[in-house]
Amino acid sequence: MVEETIRIIKEAEQEADELVKQAEDKCSEILERASAEARGVKEQAVKKAKAKADAELAAVKAEGDESVKKALQDVDKQIASLKTDAGQKAEAAIAAVIADIA
Repeated sequence: MVEETIRIIKEAEQEADELVKQAEDKCSEILERASAEARGVKEQAVKKAKAKADAELAAVKAEGDESVKKALQDVDKQIASLKTDAGQKAEAAIAAVIADIA
């Protein structure tokens, strides 16, 4: 009877050891899957953030390009106006010199 009890205890210990091993294996598997899923989520978040940043950068660059274009157009208008004014003043100066000479 004692031998039977010892055998039953050893079998129970073996079953418990097997259950512990199975639980550890299952835990490792769950952790590996969770880690892989977390990496995937992180990669997607990084891609999404990068795409958003790229889009915002492109929008800001386009806005900056438009501002530069408008500023250059304004400068061109001012240059044209200054040339016209200078031409008129040159004509007036020439007429004044001619009038003084004559």
